Amino acid sequence: MAPPLIFWTILLSNSCHYAKGCLQRSVGTRYFAAMPEQPRRRIDATTLRGLAHPLRVQLYDALVTYGPATATLLAERFGESTGSTSYHLRQLAKHGFVEEDPARGAGRERYWRAYPGGSQLDREELSEGALGEAARLVVDEFQRAQSARLEYWIAEGYHQVPQEWGQAAVNSTSHLRLLPDEFERLGAELMAVLDAWRERVAGREPAPDDARIVEVQLHTFPVAHQDGP
Repeated sequence: MAPPLIFWTILLSNSCHYAKGCLQRSVGTRYFAAMPEQPRRRIDATTLRGLAHPLRVQLYDALVTYGPATATLLAERFGESTGSTSYHLRQLAKHGFVEEDPARGAGRERYWRAYPGGSQLDREELSEGALGEAARLVVDEFQRAQSARLEYWIAEGYHQVPQEWGQAAVNSTSHLRLLPDEFERLGAELMAVLDAWRERVAGREPAPDDARIVEVQLHTFPVAHQDGP
């Protein structure tokens, strides 16, 4: 079986960064799994169709990245009506991507959080007609959101964080000539580093006052044009 194409991991945090301008105040990474023993959820055809809508991907990505939020906060963030975000959040909940946050259930408006444990979409899903189109929509939307956060960091975010955070940030591209088994081992070793950090910070609630969300974007792929342009 081909390796997972995309994988999301989630930390359920009590922090929330959804007011307008949140990127200016919260430049950084994806939450890690608060319960690392929870198995990754494989996305099947039915659940994939439930996610394959641009706004649903954006809502899910925002909950994964920034933590629990209400339909109103998400509507303000994406310039949508509360009715629209409420509807799409219910659809995401129906397909198991989000759930009500039990820690915030007593307020006037319900808070939603990404379902813990992570999800994975296998490469085979991309080559099956309409299902493949749905998979590509999901991948494209997630990639667009990731790219937007990276571009914002380079253009503006770097200048908005304390110096020690800016100096610790990494932006690197490396090219290696590898054999297939070496390529597979490289990916496994990189993921092992992230897994170790997930376990190290898992369940650290409340987060320390000086902690920030830090995003790790990891892509390894063979260059398609071996001989250059």
